[in-house]
Amino acid sequence: MGEDASVNNYDIISIGDSASSNDDHSNSDRTNYFRNISLSYFAAQPTEMLSKHIEFKELCLESGNPEAHYIEGILQLFVKEDEQAGLYHLRQSSDGGYIDGTYLYGLSLLAVERFHKGQKYLDKLGWKENRSTSDQCWERVKKSLTDIPYFMNQGYYIARANLETLCGCRSRKRRGRVCNHGYYYERLNQFVEFAMSKNN
Repeated sequence: MGEDASVNNYDIISIGDSASSNDDHSNSDRTNYFRNISLSYFAAQPTEMLSKHIEFKELCLESGNPEAHYIEGILQLFVKEDEQAGLYHLRQSSDGGYIDGTYLYGLSLLAVERFHKGQKYLDKLGWKENRSTSDQCWERVKKSLTDIPYFMNQGYYIARANLETLCGCRSRKRRGRVCNHGYYYERLNQFVEFAMSKNN
């Protein structure tokens, strides 16, 4: 209760007035339909598409639906532990314009020590001007990952330590200066801490 509507925006979005009797459906395009249908319910609960709604998910994936790629990326990366397939689908989601896909793809790249590319994708969210978009993405990503069982990977600890060393965040903070790359470390640290909490 009281959650920011922009963070909790997984409500079902109406795609048109189904009661309209004037629509003859002559321009119905199956691919366009499955590409543009909102999967916000499933983005908040991706495990629903792991065992249920498989055919529906596949139709959406075949049609290039960016939310379907986001969901499949989560399932591949964190449930099936297929890093290559997971990153592929998250990139498709990002390239399709789904900002949560962009955020999770950038974050996942940081977590597998592909720092430069991860930073590039996180930068697409314009965090240097305004962090609110990144913050909202993180809240929705956490919601998406809530039903995923323990997904902590030992490599995430190592990536966090290596990114911290690379940017020297701690030593710069001690000297009272802000680390230019502290944002990336902060985001990766949030992710690692969240993943660790899933084990408790």
